[in-house]
Amino acid sequence: MGQAMDVTELKRQHDEISLVATQLSEAVGDENAPRQVARLRWQLARLLMTHLALEDRLLYPAAMHSSHDEARRTAMTMQQEMGDLAAHFSSYMTAWSDDRILRDWPAFCAQTRAVLAALGDRVDCENRILYPLVVKAAASTPQRKAS
Repeated sequence: MGQAMDVTELKRQHDEISLVATQLSEAVGDENAPRQVARLRWQLARLLMTHLALEDRLLYPAAMHSSHDEARRTAMTMQQEMGDLAAHFSSYMTAWSDDRILRDWPAFCAQTRAVLAALGDRVDCENRILYPLVVKAAASTPQRKAS
């Protein structure tokens, strides 16, 4: 797992996602003043989908097949609890066209805040709990030499 998973890039992506999420959160802060949010939403969607694909393809499988019990259990639990974030975000993006956002700005703001809260929880949980366990597991796993 050590060589295959460098959490430094995942943390960098989390920082970038968090920055755009904060900008979007600020844009929906006033339910009485619709703002241009399309660019921020699509920027966040691109970052998030790229990041989730990387985690789903590398991080979670590596952690779930780790010999480190705590990393394995934590990855399984987190994937079960938060694994559908990509589907929820995709539904959110599809449900809110630019026209609908303008017509129903307060509801869009409320749903955006809920989506951003779930995203923030996942980023925080991965940064605080899962990533350190992955690093610890990689450090404690003997590296195989190529033959």
